[in-house]
Amino acid sequence: MPPLRTGPMISSVTMATRSRLGESLSPTDSIPGKRFTSKSSRCICLPAADSDRHDTIGAASGSPGASSIQTRERHQVDLRDDAPAEQPTTAKSHRAAVPGLVRRHPALTVLCLLALVLVIGVGSWLFVLNNRIGDIPRFEADFDREDRPERVQPAGALNVLLVGVDGRGDDVRERIQDGETGILSDTMMIWHLSEDHQTSQVVSVPRDSWVDVPGHGQAKINAAFSWGGPELLVETLEDTLDIYIDHVAIVDFEGFRDITETLGGVEIEMADGSTENLEGEEALAYVRERKSLPRGDFDRINRQQNFLRQVLWDITRTGTRSNPVTMTNLIGDLSKLLLLDDDFDDGEIRSLGLEIVRKGAGEIDWMTVPTDGTGTSADGQSIVNLDVERARELFEAISKDEFEEYRKDNPVDFLPKKGEVL
Repeated sequence: MPPLRTGPMISSVTMATRSRLGESLSPTDSIPGKRFTSKSSRCICLPAADSDRHDTIGAASGSPGASSIQTRERHQVDLRDDAPAEQPTTAKSHRAAVPGLVRRHPALTVLCLLALVLVIGVGSWLFVLNNRIGDIPRFEADFDREDRPERVQPAGALNVLLVGVDGRGDDVRERIQDGETGILSDTMMIWHLSEDHQTSQVVSVPRDSWVDVPGHGQAKINAAFSWGGPELLVETLEDTLDIYIDHVAIVDFEGFRDITETLGGVEIEMADGSTENLEGEEALAYVRERKSLPRGDFDRINRQQNFLRQVLWDITRTGTRSNPVTMTNLIGDLSKLLLLDDDFDDGEIRSLGLEIVRKGAGEIDWMTVPTDGTGTSADGQSIVNLDVERARELFEAISKDEFEEYRKDNPVDFLPKKGEVL
């Protein structure tokens, strides 16, 4: 993060400019091809130096930042041959001039202060993130195999599989790290981040989806995780949906309780028009519920996405992200509920984290994979039938950053708006 430019430093350079413009050129002075007016001096915030140089605007004449700005100002005023010598700006003239600028341009002053607050807020968040990434545990994973689908997403884009597991009190992450089987995956979402990091799509896959699990035959897709852990689940999803998954993030539902408590609760707009502040066990009950909902697992998927959407909104509020204590606690909570594959490097995590802070939930498209109704398996299980052809078309468009074109001509099962989720 480049050094912050403080108010006095910027104002000092600005007043030097005002002095040169105000004393050397009156509003009626002119130069062939040029016209100068008093508006030329109405500047509070100056452009920052090139970010890759990280120049700091300093009061000392020898600093690179000051030199570059003074040079640009001289180009504006030294066009006349008879221009008087530059007069130094005294501390007295500086103090006298700044209140005048503030009085004449209060809106610009507010904007400058707001920008500074946002920079400090994001900077605090990044400082905490950089120091806590190492706290997130990893598991050994080998997703490579000969018949793996081709990776079609652009170089900077990512497909991340989010797997929700419910340890219900046990440290399920340690069991996964130890290679233990028998753990069911209750939630599966594929999160795509575009190459330019401007858009994201989150697609949920119902846990009762009836698929062919390599080496085991047909079964519900959540059985793949139970039989072979993250590797078998990735292989099953890639084979079924013809998608290349870059990374896996396993989420323990138990950790949501701590996040909601750190945030002081998560306000959810209910379908009946009421608003409930869910915290702790109430939040867990909201995302777990299935049997009492009319569409069962489909409505539960909507609840889970709705809850995550609201959590992201709350985390990315300016008041939250600019509070180092709150952000430290939140990232500490995240480190307690996340388990990442060991190829998920810190740079990618940092990039995703910054994108969440910058964009929040506003630019994320939430949806469910195309399905072809429900049914019953030969052994009597209630199952969800995937529309495999449409699902593959959807994931191809998403992976190639072509979702906006896809949605124009194809139906998409989007997450309902706030207040419309059962």
